[in-house]
Amino acid sequence: MNVKERIPLLKDHHTHPYLYASLDSCLDLRFVDDKSRALELILDHFIKDEINVVIGWNDSLYRFSPAELDPLPPLIIMNASLHSFVMNRAAEAELAPRYPEIIARIDDREWIERNAAMIMEFVMGIKPCDAERMSSFYGKLAEQGVWYAEEMTLWDSDEIELFDMASLSERSRFWATMGSFMEMEDEAIARVHGIKLFGDGALGARTAKLSQCYLGGEEGFLIYDDEKLLRQLIWAAEAGKAVSIHAIGDLAIEQAVNAVARLEKSPPETRIEHCQFISLQTAARAKSLRIFLSMQPNFSLESNFYRDRLPEQYLPMNNPFRMLIDDVGYVPGKDLLFGSDGMPHGAQYALESALFPPFPGQRLTLDEFVAGYCMPDLENGFIDVAIDLESRKIFTEVTLRP
Repeated sequence: MNVKERIPLLKDHHTHPYLYASLDSCLDLRFVDDKSRALELILDHFIKDEINVVIGWNDSLYRFSPAELDPLPPLIIMNASLHSFVMNRAAEAELAPRYPEIIARIDDREWIERNAAMIMEFVMGIKPCDAERMSSFYGKLAEQGVWYAEEMTLWDSDEIELFDMASLSERSRFWATMGSFMEMEDEAIARVHGIKLFGDGALGARTAKLSQCYLGGEEGFLIYDDEKLLRQLIWAAEAGKAVSIHAIGDLAIEQAVNAVARLEKSPPETRIEHCQFISLQTAARAKSLRIFLSMQPNFSLESNFYRDRLPEQYLPMNNPFRMLIDDVGYVPGKDLLFGSDGMPHGAQYALESALFPPFPGQRLTLDEFVAGYCMPDLENGFIDVAIDLESRKIFTEVTLRP
């Protein structure tokens, strides 16, 4: 049985346009599940006289050894989560003079997570973006059905000027890290919608703070202690800016909600990003505190991808959309927002993840998807969606208006 619908283009509430535009020409291993094939592609895509960056590597499928990477020219391979990476000796030697601390501590998981903004700046500095590349990237997003893409890691005021030069400011909204925000002039500060905080790490790096250890014995961790997180929120509230808190693990989400509950003055808007393992009790408290949840339907598939590291009981707990909507009362498009985090962008993958996830509790209806993930109208274009219920496949055709 097939179902056909026409929906608006996507409004991606969580991604990193500057970063992804910078890396747009890089080899992407996201759908490469064989290491031999991955190494072949890496060799085929090498560009001479520059540091080569590869993205989308899923370390649950295979690992790279120094013996495989060190004979190659300078190479960095980024985990699909963007929270960890490996590099060979040639890359370390070339980058060490500019980034000595990062190179010295590349294997220190906790240091990397606590300095996430510095790491993002490091990556973007290797492949800097310009207005032409940003414009091209947004063109590719539109072809995939994405019209609007929020910038969750604004680098500096120059990036705002780049968006202006590319005539893309109306197709994004800017969130800056605390460090970036504090270095901006008043004119740039006025353009920043909110401040982005990091509460924990990521599943790909085994650093998201779960209440249990990962299957390999690793423990996630919190970026801030309770009092420091509270001080960050108070500062943002006094600055009159919205706040978004990256929190994936159940303990990180609980910490974020507890901190918001202690505020005497709330920010204009408070969002928790990802919140993949939010519990019923914590969700109910978040709802009562008017906390928005910004989540990624495509992360439901991590219940399959990360069976190698997540305790079994966590697999169905991931992205509990039915609990949030049916039991707690979150409303897609109002206080429950959807995005991709660029993993990957595009309508087809997002729709398949939402409508046909690994577990029933992760499923969204098409109406819920549209409410939380789409533009309000068809002004800029639309997506024709064909849903094959038997094969659990989605087919999309994007039409852009001139």
